[in-house]
Parts: sequence; structure tokens; C-alpha cells
Amino acid sequence: GLLGLVVTTSTTNGPSLILYSDSGHVGATHNVTEFDHDLSLSGFDNIAKSFCAEGVWILYDAPDYNMHHDPFFSWSYVSVNSQWGCHELPVTHHDKVSSVRFAGTGDMQDESVTLYHGFNFMGGEILIIRSRDELGEFKPETSSMIITGQSSWTAYSEEFYGGFGICMEPWNVGNGIYVGVFEVDDIGVPNNDISSVRKGCFAEKHVTRIHK
Repeated sequence: GLLGLVVTTSTTNGPSLILYSDSGHVGATHNVTEFDHDLSLSGFDNIAKSFCAEGVWILYDAPDYNMHHDPFFSWSYVSVNSQWGCHELPVTHHDKVSSVRFAGTGDMQDESVTLYHGFNFMGGEILIIRSRDELGEFKPETSSMIITGQSSWTAYSEEFYGGFGICMEPWNVGNGIYVGVFEVDDIGVPNNDISSVRKGCFAEKHVTRIHK
């Protein structure tokens, strides 16, 4: 799968995204402040070439956050913005964005971890704001995750904080905003193996990195 990532470094006013039809942040625009699972419904499917954003946004090349698409033939693009920042999409991604969503609660200061079914933050998700000793129907289907806020989170291979544990630590992306962007491959956990998540750091193994 293909993943792009950009980071720019204000106090957040909530997640916001403006897609532009041309490079250089000009042309027709589409403003987004909520999840948008299908840009064709607003007439902006396969149109964007550049964007400006605040928050942690993920752009996808298929509707429904690439839910039903092979991750090895689809792409997602993560943009981490602790303040308003503008970016060019890679030329290979021009006119191909079909859905967008943000990670976390919408307030980048809130301590949360979002778990995604798919690699590269694709597919279904579950937003966690407190320790969960089991993940219900989401277990065990986690392939990638994004942390917001200063708290570390410990992921476990078994329910009730059992089995193998690993502490995921966010890093300062600027302006006192902390984000961590992880794939299961990054942290050494088998795919679809995470069964419980605990707020705080309770494991000997730590990982602190943003996606390469």
C-alpha cells in the first residue's frame, strides 16, 4: 500500500480541510469539517490537487475510506497539522481523492487513539478515549492506529490487558500538539492481534515514531 504523510507546525478550532481543484491552492474549493465518505455527493470526487488543513486528516483514493479496496492497490495520505497549513498533493494523487476523514475527537488536545481495520488507516475505525479491556466486534481487526493528545497508550494482544503489550508514545508535532501515527508493522505486533487498549504506558517495549 502507498501512504504519504506531511506535518506542519495555534490552538485548534476543530478539524477543517479545504480541497482545491488546482495546484497552488487555487481554483474551485470544497470545505470539509466532518467525515466525508463520498466526495461525489458534493461534486468534488477526483478533483483535488492541493489542500489546506488543520488537524489530522486522511485522504483516500476511493469512497468509504477505501473500505472495500485492496490496500496494496489503493492509497491514503495522512496530513498532520498542528496549525493551519497548505500542501500540494503528489502528482500521482492529483484528481484522485474520493473520501476524507480526521483522526481523533476533532480536538487535537484530546487524548485519544483511533484504531483502523485496514493498513494505512483504511476501512472501519473505532475511536477510544479511555482504557478498553476488550474491543467488542472490533477485536481483533486492528492494522493501524493514530494517537492524539499527550497520553501514551498500551496495546495488548489479549483482552483484559493480557498477553504481549507495547506502549505507543505520541511525539510533539509543534505548538504543544502531540500525535502518533503507527502501523502494526512499525510496532512489532502481528496484524489483527490487538485485543485491548489501556491509557498510559504499562509495557516494557516503547515505540515513539511517526509513520515513515
